Amino acid sequence: MDKNLEFDTYLFISSNKIIISINNKKSFETIYKKEKLFSNTNNNLPFEKFDEFLNDNIFLIEKDLKNFIKKIYVIFESDSFFVAGSSIKHNFKKSNFNQDKIKETLIEIRNQFIKNSPGYETIHMIINRFVINGDAYKILPKDIKNENMVIQVDFICLEDQITDNFEKIFSKYQISINKILSYEYLKNLDKNKNENITKVANDSLNGLNLNEVYLAKKILKNQGFFEKFFNFFK
Repeated sequence: MDKNLEFDTYLFISSNKIIISINNKKSFETIYKKEKLFSNTNNNLPFEKFDEFLNDNIFLIEKDLKNFIKKIYVIFESDSFFVAGSSIKHNFKKSNFNQDKIKETLIEIRNQFIKNSPGYETIHMIINRFVINGDAYKILPKDIKNENMVIQVDFICLEDQITDNFEKIFSKYQISINKILSYEYLKNLDKNKNENITKVANDSLNGLNLNEVYLAKKILKNQGFFEKFFNFFK
């Protein structure tokens, strides 16, 4: 196996199409791409077709790459996604305002959402706006100090059963999911109407939306919650 080949693998899945795209990590040049169209008159979630596609192709792809595919990004186009809004108010006058305080507040709002929404997995967490002393901001101002703040957040979610089905199928091929991404969400991020949705996905994972919060899959006690925090703190 070629250990020097660094690549990311994206799998697009819709009700009638599957595309696998493997791209060089640095240049994002396409190394391998394969597409399969199929009929789906009932518009069911295509798990059987997805499993067949992997069974027919994954080992051939790995042989061609001279490398194992161990992790994958899934771009999923489906009406199964739903958006839920939530908000939380925090009085920073009682504590010094800093980055950690915002993180703690976002952890709290996500924990509350998970507690009240059993059976669903958060796919995207996006800060809709900050309301500070009655004024709304899309991006957190840099000059705030001790303030009353409301943070409004949108959660894009999928049922656990759907994500579990993806994980079970991938596990048959010793592949784990890096992240599931909503196709509709990515399409709305694509201001230039770029047809290469994998490029939009890559840009999204690298901070295209400043207000998206990237989350660890599991909530760990006494450990950092965020894999990557939103970019205006960088």
